[in-house]
Amino acid sequence: MKPGQDEQSASGPTDADRNKRGMLADVITARTDEIQRRWLGRVQAEIATNRSDLAPTDLRDAIGDYLAGLADALRREQSVEHEGTAAWAHVAREHALTRVRLGFDIDQLVREFVLLRKVLFEIARDEKLMTNDFQSERLADLIEAAIAMSVRTYVESRDVADRRHQAEHIGFLTHELRNPLSTATMAATRLKKRPEVVALEAETLGMLERAHERMRSLIDGILLTQRMDAHEVECRPVDLQLGQIMPDATRAAQLEARQKGVAFDAQYDPAIHVHADPGLAVSALQNIVDNAVKFTDRGNVKVVADPQEREIVINVYDSCEGVSEAEIKTIFEPFKRAHSRKAGTGLGLAIARRAIEAHGGRIGVESSGDRGCHFWLTLPRPPH
Repeated sequence: MKPGQDEQSASGPTDADRNKRGMLADVITARTDEIQRRWLGRVQAEIATNRSDLAPTDLRDAIGDYLAGLADALRREQSVEHEGTAAWAHVAREHALTRVRLGFDIDQLVREFVLLRKVLFEIARDEKLMTNDFQSERLADLIEAAIAMSVRTYVESRDVADRRHQAEHIGFLTHELRNPLSTATMAATRLKKRPEVVALEAETLGMLERAHERMRSLIDGILLTQRMDAHEVECRPVDLQLGQIMPDATRAAQLEARQKGVAFDAQYDPAIHVHADPGLAVSALQNIVDNAVKFTDRGNVKVVADPQEREIVINVYDSCEGVSEAEIKTIFEPFKRAHSRKAGTGLGLAIARRAIEAHGGRIGVESSGDRGCHFWLTLPRPPH
C-alpha cells in the first residue's frame, strides 16, 4: 500500500473519494477559464516558442470541451480507461487535425497534456482535493487515457493528411494527362470517320483506340486509389440483395471467359440481403472476378456466395497458374502484379481491398503456388 492511502481506498473508491471526485468535477467546471489560461500560457512558453503564427484559439481549440467531458467522467462510476477515453473521444479527431495542420509533432502533442495535468493538479491542491494517492492516480489515469487516444488519432490524421496531399498532386498530374488524351482520342475519332483512312489503317486505328482506353483506365484507377487512401470516397451502405449487384459485377468477366473458352459459374442466392454501398461493392467484386478470368487461360472460374450469420463471404476460385507466398503479401498493394507477363496496371486488387475495407469487411487470397487461386471477401449483412 502506498503512503497516505488507506485500506479501503486501495481496493476502490470510498464514499469520501466519490465526494471529492464530484467536488473536483465541480471545480473544473467552475474554473475552466482559469485552467485554460494557465495551460495556454505554459503551452505558448514551452511548446509554441517563436511561433507567432499560432493563434490562442487554435491552441485551445478543443480543451474547453475536453474539460467539460473530464468533469463528467469524474462524476461517473465506470472504469478509468473508459471514462478518460470517452471524455476525449468526441473532440480528439478535431484536435489531432488541428495539431497536424499546425505542424506539431507527437512529443509536442503529449507535452500539451502533461502541462494540462500539472495545471489540474495545482487546481486540485489549491482546493485541497488531492488528499491521497487514489485521487492523484485517478486524475492522472484519466489524462493518460486522453494522451493515448490523442497519439492514435494524431497518427491517423497525419497519415490521412499525407495521403490527401499526395492525392492532390496525383490529381493534378492525372488532370494534365487527361487533356492530351482527350485530344488524341478526338483525333482518332475524326480519322475513323474517313473511309479512306479506315480502309488503309483499320488495324492502326484499333491499336490507338485500345491504347487510349488503357490510358483512361489507368488514370481513373490511380485517381480512385488515391481518393480511397485519402478517405475521400465515402461508403454509404444500404440494404440490398445480391441479385442487385452480382450481375453487374460478373457481366464483363462472363463475356471474357466465353471468348477465352474458360468455364464460368456463379452460385449465389439473389434474394440474400447485404448492407453495402452498391457502387463500392460492385467495384470490389468486379475487380476480383475480372482478375480471376484474366489470369485463367484454361479451366474454370467459380464464384460462390456463402451466407454467414453477420456477413456474406464471397469466394472466387480460379485455375490460374497460382501465386507464391511472397506475391500474396503484396498482391493487394497498388501497382503490384503477381503475373508480370499479363498486361495491366496492378490497381484492380488494390481498389477491391480498399472498397471492402471501407465496409469494415475483410479480403484475402490463398494459393498452393502451383495451380489455382482462391480469393475471398466479406460484405456485412443488414444489422437488423
